[in-house]
Amino acid sequence: MPADLTAALADRYSLRRVLGRGGMATVYLADDRKHHRAVALKVLLPGLAAYLGAERFLKEIQIAARGRGSDRHPGMARRDVLDRTDRL
Repeated sequence: MPADLTAALADRYSLRRVLGRGGMATVYLADDRKHHRAVALKVLLPGLAAYLGAERFLKEIQIAARGRGSDRHPGMARRDVLDRTDRL
């Protein structure tokens, strides 16, 4: 795990392992210390964040979170927590 990412998220999340990587982000399996549950964290790649701006990524998450019935579909993860850090 990247040390700077682990440090930036340490107060809220404990990273376990990488679930996947893509052109925009890396997804980690983590423990949410506040809600005491396992979560998937999608972390935008730093270079892309600087180029596109974090606001675009946040808007994408908000649009996806409004998807109909996604919270009831067994193949889709819940999207009930939106978090941001500028400590990276």
